[in-house]
Amino acid sequence: MPIPDPRANEKKDTYISRCMETVTRNEKKRFPQEDQRAAICYSTWDRWQKEHGHPEKAES
Repeated sequence: MPIPDPRANEKKDTYISRCMETVTRNEKKRFPQEDQRAAICYSTWDRWQKEHGHPEKAES
C-alpha cells in the first residue's frame, strides 16, 4: 500500500498520526524501525507542502 498523501486542510500532526498508523499497519516488515516510518511520513509531508505551495492550514 502506498504512503498516504496529506489531505487538503489537514494539520501536520493529524497527517503524521494517520500516516504512522498506515505505514505501521502495512509496511512494518519493510520499515521495521519506528524512526524509519516517522522519517517517511515527515518527508512526505514536507514534499507535499512544497509541491502545493501553501503553509499548513487548519482543518475544517
